[in-house]
Amino acid sequence: MYPEIIEFTENKPVIAKVARIDEYPYHWHSNLEIILVLEGKAEVTLCGETHLLKENEVAVVNVDETHRIKRNGSTNRLLLLQIDPAFCGSVDPDFTYVLFQCCSTYHEAEVPERYRALKEHIARLVQLLPDDEAGPYDEAVVKARLTELLAYMTDNFDYLRYGAGTQRISDRQVHRYRQIYEYVRRKPVERNSLAELAKDAGITQQHMSNDIREKYGYSLRELICSGYCMQAARLLLSTDKMIYEISPECGFSDPKYLIKSFKQFYGCTPSEFRIRHKTGAEGLAARTRFEDFPLSSAKKIFVLFPNLKSVNASLGKTI
Repeated sequence: MYPEIIEFTENKPVIAKVARIDEYPYHWHSNLEIILVLEGKAEVTLCGETHLLKENEVAVVNVDETHRIKRNGSTNRLLLLQIDPAFCGSVDPDFTYVLFQCCSTYHEAEVPERYRALKEHIARLVQLLPDDEAGPYDEAVVKARLTELLAYMTDNFDYLRYGAGTQRISDRQVHRYRQIYEYVRRKPVERNSLAELAKDAGITQQHMSNDIREKYGYSLRELICSGYCMQAARLLLSTDKMIYEISPECGFSDPKYLIKSFKQFYGCTPSEFRIRHKTGAEGLAARTRFEDFPLSSAKKIFVLFPNLKSVNASLGKTI
């Protein structure tokens, strides 16, 4: 079934689970997800790009981002944290503009301390959660830890704040990129409207194009097309619509532009993608192969952070 529906409650805005995942086909959900490899290796595909994650490596899946998980090697064990987007919005009113670029294969080698701090935030949160999903826990403390985690992620992994690099972009430029993002969300960018977008942002079209390519590694049009292609991927998986029907719905004026862009970001044509990844009438669950484990099996990550006990002692919690 597409998309995958994950239900949260006001009292519990985070769900944590540990699983061995052999295959989790392309899907998406309206919540934020953090994937941390506890043992073995896993291939995590985000919007067509596949990343090999090894033990203690991490990736973040954005809201409604198409992704899949596949075992690499004999076995694996993954920690999955799923976070209610409504809670994210309560922590950061600008969450609608936040796009995380957080994956160990991107730049953990360049900024190891940034990723280590992220994993410590994850460990602090997980050690407060009960083994049994229905078990008791301190709601206020869990929400406080979750707030800290989200604030850290936003400050250190937001794509609009950092682009494809590791150096923070100025607040003035971030404001401009948010203007551009909001413009694109309101109005599809056609052949001649980039000049209008630049004018709306208060800069020349040439300056805008050069600045975005320098910061993000893609032209503005490529970034826009990437979003269009992700929308197309969702329609390819969840409907039987023809390519010529999907193209205009996703912002492409002609199917040939969709096909060209889709091949750039997903490595195949839209039709090939549908044939390979659509589950059909049997649904997503029929092709998903995994085994659940107790959440306590994730607590091996605590050995990486010996200061956790003293940190949580102030909250009346011990490991």
